[in-house]
Amino acid sequence: MARSTSNKGCWTCKDRKIACDKRLPSCMNCARSGRPCQGYGMRLSWPRSNDRKRAMISKISDSNGDFCPSWLMDVFVNVYTSDIELSQRLVDTELLYSSMPHANTILENPRWTPFMLNREQVNLFEYYERNVAKLLTAAGNPHVQSLMMRSVFTDSTPASYAILYAIYALSCLHLSDIVRAIEYKTKAYEAVQISASNYPDTKSVLQRIIAVNFLALYESYASTVAAEHWAASVCYSKTAAIATFCAEQSYQGDLALILDWVYYYDTLAKFSVRHFDRSTMGALLCAKKKHIQYAEMNSPDKTYIVPTIGCSLEVLSAISAILDTALDYFQPPSESLSNTFDKLERRLKFARQDLRINLLEDASSPHEYQRVKDIAELYRLAGLVYLHRAGRGTATTSYALQTIIDEAFAIMQRLDTCNRTFPLFIISCEARTEAQRAVILGVVQRNAARPLSANTTRVWGFVERFWAQDDLDTEQEVDYAAKITAALSRTNSLPAFV
Repeated sequence: MARSTSNKGCWTCKDRKIACDKRLPSCMNCARSGRPCQGYGMRLSWPRSNDRKRAMISKISDSNGDFCPSWLMDVFVNVYTSDIELSQRLVDTELLYSSMPHANTILENPRWTPFMLNREQVNLFEYYERNVAKLLTAAGNPHVQSLMMRSVFTDSTPASYAILYAIYALSCLHLSDIVRAIEYKTKAYEAVQISASNYPDTKSVLQRIIAVNFLALYESYASTVAAEHWAASVCYSKTAAIATFCAEQSYQGDLALILDWVYYYDTLAKFSVRHFDRSTMGALLCAKKKHIQYAEMNSPDKTYIVPTIGCSLEVLSAISAILDTALDYFQPPSESLSNTFDKLERRLKFARQDLRINLLEDASSPHEYQRVKDIAELYRLAGLVYLHRAGRGTATTSYALQTIIDEAFAIMQRLDTCNRTFPLFIISCEARTEAQRAVILGVVQRNAARPLSANTTRVWGFVERFWAQDDLDTEQEVDYAAKITAALSRTNSLPAFV
């Protein structure tokens, strides 16, 4: 039989503060007084301004010891419809004994990563962020690290995993866990292959370039003797970039960052291909492709030092052009060739290398500012040295050449370390006095004291071989380029510079 009264009074009588007869469906008090009965259900209310029991705004004590911290006053409790429904069921005692369906589960926030990492992977990734990233030449700056993070955690495609595996490999290498490092390196290469076979979209191509560039870094740090797959990684990145970037267009943001990174490795690979006596035809053809160089010529920021490459694009493009000319080393000297070197020398002499303070890792440090400027200048001077020695065959007694070398060694004396191995090698080859060689040895030893120093150790071996040949050539009868080639060809694979 249906009930004729409610367990509680209506809201109208409660507001009037009178007793309610609790009649259903509406009370008789409201009917007799002509007032609408507000019923007996749940009602959400907001406290009145004159309600002393439920104040709208709590008064904070003026005492020094506040009851709650300031941040707590802005915290609100979120109440969902599922909370209200559950509360209604709990209040109505009659429904407690009926068949009550479960309240809807409150949904959790989605994960910030598109896939789960196991404990080992989390540890390796955190270790990379804390200890490894800052040591990586070309990739240690915050902009590359930000690009890496966004590229890894944007999706769960094989290309994303390839970047992750390369990161794990670098962490394991830093931890001297060579077995695990090789396992993760192999997984990274396999993920790149799977991605290339199934994901032709531009986003995946860019992710693969990032992954392979990290693998190129791994190869350069993995061995003090030879970087076995470094050249193949660099050529892969260049080929993928040629298919992705337009030579007639300028790029900014992440695209410019990736393009600069590829161009940097491409320029270093040209130097290695030029001076390795067993360079394959494939490596030579890859080095001669100028598509990336043409794309970089459209950059609006050619005069600014780029953290990824260590100097301005203006300087790097001039060095790249010198190497392009040197790659055709079978051509005899001519007036046309001399004019080409004259133009390239002017480009390097008057190249601008401005520095954006916001790109520094520590903008407040004068030492950091000077170090970045010194490294950029070292690239410019190394380019001039190589142009004179390999391009023009300038004698070591030349006043113009000695002026450049003296400037370079003045910078070397100021530097604590120099992880840019191309200018380090070129300038080191010009050290003929004991004092100059002591400066180089000091820089190399300080480099070697840091983790992931295999790259420096390998280049130091090249320097020693060059010094030996230079000392034996007392009459300076052997061509400079031939000595460089002899020094770099002592390894079993294309020499890696980063």
